[in-house]
Amino acid sequence: MTNQLSLFDLQAFQWQQPVYDPTWDDTQDPPDPDDYPTLQEYETAWNEWEQKFPELIAHVQGMSVLEQVTPNTQQASNNDNHVLEQASTDTAPEHKHWVEQYKVVRCGKEHYYYRYLWMSGRKLHHVHIPGGNVRSPLAIERKEMVENAIAAKLSPVQIEKLIKMRSHNRS
Repeated sequence: MTNQLSLFDLQAFQWQQPVYDPTWDDTQDPPDPDDYPTLQEYETAWNEWEQKFPELIAHVQGMSVLEQVTPNTQQASNNDNHVLEQASTDTAPEHKHWVEQYKVVRCGKEHYYYRYLWMSGRKLHHVHIPGGNVRSPLAIERKEMVENAIAAKLSPVQIEKLIKMRSHNRS
């Protein structure tokens, strides 16, 4: 045998020139900051894009919120730092930390306890609030203590220390 066997009859298929579809043409897309090593090169590319496609400027939101100042926003004269460079507060908003009941099943019986939860970025942390089940006066007192700490805008780290300190004192 001189010819190699094939699973497909390649002669039946003809190669065709790809069809140009303007909807897949991304030449009108604004420049992406991730494509440029420096901010200066990105700004140069952005300015060139604005000059090339002035009709699209109104339809595109700027890639950098840090540098947008509109007549409705006020730029603080004493704060020249970007938003990302500003120090963040240690406290978490109330919707980022809370107290909840949780269930533990032992020997087919359900037991309910309190725990303190908080978000750190996209990670959820939790710590048990000692004092017994939800019917225990001590557990209810400690749950209220944690809720008061949240209302007082203590940070999650401070609240966690408060919980651990109270559990060691047993009062």
